[in-house]
Amino acid sequence: MIPLRVSARYAFFSALATSFTGGLTAGLGQGFDLGTEWPGPVLTLFLKALSGSFEPIHRFLTVLTSILYIAVVVQAVRLRVKRILLLTGLALAFLFATAMTGRAVLLVLGGEIKPPLAFAVYPLNNSLALSAALTMALLWAYVTPQGASARPTLFRGAAVWGFIASATGAYMLGYHKIAKEPLQYSLIPSLSLDELPWALHLVAGFLATSLAVVAVALDSRRGFWHWAALLSALAQPATGILMFFGASADPWAPGVQTAFHAAFAHLLVISAFVIYAKSRFGGKWTSST
Repeated sequence: MIPLRVSARYAFFSALATSFTGGLTAGLGQGFDLGTEWPGPVLTLFLKALSGSFEPIHRFLTVLTSILYIAVVVQAVRLRVKRILLLTGLALAFLFATAMTGRAVLLVLGGEIKPPLAFAVYPLNNSLALSAALTMALLWAYVTPQGASARPTLFRGAAVWGFIASATGAYMLGYHKIAKEPLQYSLIPSLSLDELPWALHLVAGFLATSLAVVAVALDSRRGFWHWAALLSALAQPATGILMFFGASADPWAPGVQTAFHAAFAHLLVISAFVIYAKSRFGGKWTSST
């Protein structure tokens, strides 16, 4: 049988890839290529994929990730370890909720869900996708003896502020797609109510990346999650600026940078929180399974 740490790792990276292709469909304006029907006729999915659309690939990966998550749950049930059962149950629940809100995104794009409710769908879907990947990463970390830090508070701060930055970014992307209005914010935001989400996004993003970089720099021992946090933090300013100009020009299709900015945002939150959890709970957060 495949060890749980291996199946959890595969499931985590599959979830991350699913989010990345979701970002590609949003960034390239392909989110409505297949209409509101889900998952859609298999032949149509293949033909759309061959034509260059990432939407069917995103749907295929959604199904694959679901299968991998279910496989991990089956392993967890056999092991009967409470913490493992809790994490796998949460991961599967978050993944199911992500799929449901992903369907809601299609209904928003099709005009079947109207504002103001429509404006909540994008950040909700984004946050659930992040939570689904995060809980699987926590499971992987739980059964893998690595990733602790001497600076857990800094990593916790990076994770919290990163989550806020990710949610506000998804809100702005969804809002301007629905309203069909380009971003009209200045790089240095004003104190107006209209630019409040943008200001919060910038502040949260700055704090998240700064805390992550400082925390990694202060740690003498660095594992996979440390390097993932550092890479994500360093990538965010460049991808964020590209995202800003892309969305200012075309909110429906701001560009491939959307996927990179969103994926690195997720990876920053996940890696920082995993390091915090491993450090905060110490030996209690390590299983030999």
